[in-house]
Amino acid sequence: MVILFWDLCDLSHSANLFSFGDANVITLPFSQPCGLSVWTSERCRPDFQLHQGFCYSPLEECKDAFRFAVLTDSNTLPQLIHDCAALVSEESFFVLEYYPDKVTLAQNDTPVEPTVFYSPYMPTEDILTLIEPYLSRLIHDGFVGFGLANSRLGAELFYSEEKAFTCFTANHIRTMNILAHHGLHYRKELLFPADFAHDHLSLVSLTEPQLPADLSGFDSRQLDYITFCGELVELFDMQPTTSSDDFFLSCKEQDSIETFLSCQPDLNWNGDEEFINLLLDWKDFVNECCQGFNGTLDDYRQGLKIRDIIDRVIDQSSTDTGEKLLRFIAEADALFRCQLIETSKQMATESSSDTGRQQRFWHCGVVRNHGSMLRRDLIRRGWYSHHS
Repeated sequence: MVILFWDLCDLSHSANLFSFGDANVITLPFSQPCGLSVWTSERCRPDFQLHQGFCYSPLEECKDAFRFAVLTDSNTLPQLIHDCAALVSEESFFVLEYYPDKVTLAQNDTPVEPTVFYSPYMPTEDILTLIEPYLSRLIHDGFVGFGLANSRLGAELFYSEEKAFTCFTANHIRTMNILAHHGLHYRKELLFPADFAHDHLSLVSLTEPQLPADLSGFDSRQLDYITFCGELVELFDMQPTTSSDDFFLSCKEQDSIETFLSCQPDLNWNGDEEFINLLLDWKDFVNECCQGFNGTLDDYRQGLKIRDIIDRVIDQSSTDTGEKLLRFIAEADALFRCQLIETSKQMATESSSDTGRQQRFWHCGVVRNHGSMLRRDLIRRGWYSHHS
């Protein structure tokens, strides 16, 4: 597959990519977003056979969750998204993927990765209402992806910049019923336009006849994805995330973890808290230690306690889930190990007497890059004269 990212302000020459006048070129019987254009040479191939429908398969690391991939008419997509929003329940967060800076890559350059933004949790209906004025632009622009997600349910809807609609859910029967209601049926093999050589096009690069009718009256500023995506980031108070934070726990796995944590009286676990947030808290704590930990000894021990709780969850989880959790925090663990000095001494916490699955390296020593408050507390506790 070949993907070209053209200068967003120099795409007027791409008009011929939308010409379907050649009798030898296969045209589609259903509409697709104008921001992704398959090359004319590709559309002449005998295997260029695109049909509406869906396919699905179990997620590799979550046997009780499924990934649905859907190809449908872009004109019916807004209603499909609205109907599928039921899969993420009454509360979810908005996901937006785009390039905050202008993309100006030549053909041989290394592709730039888009930035992913998450909103706070809010009522799903409110999200759908707020994105309604932007929905056509989100669907059609070739440099934008968006969706809805609920981490606690292990559910997500996403329409990527490759213009493929995907659903991650454990409720596969309900999902198939929704798709069937839209006349979409299961296909063992499903090809997407992005499976062939294609160009990604920004809306601002297209002429008015190339735009969908509902966008014909928009000016260049309104069509500029950097502008309208920036408006959405501000509207939803969104925060950027990284690919290292991309993590999936199924609803069944999360239920098992929550049941375990709720049965630990010393933790006072809040049932409204998501365990995934604890994993991210550990990463944040490690990053703080790498940059220079300026808190007190109690603050430091609270950070270690986060890792203690994670270790207890890993110890009681199935082998597959435990290994998945360890992989997610592996980089943070490695960074923390490198920061530790005086590792012959043990840093005690309230939960450090628990028997763990492995030696708790995070209790061995203290991070080298710490401030005066932690050093003062360590001196007062006799850290530098004998084991704490």
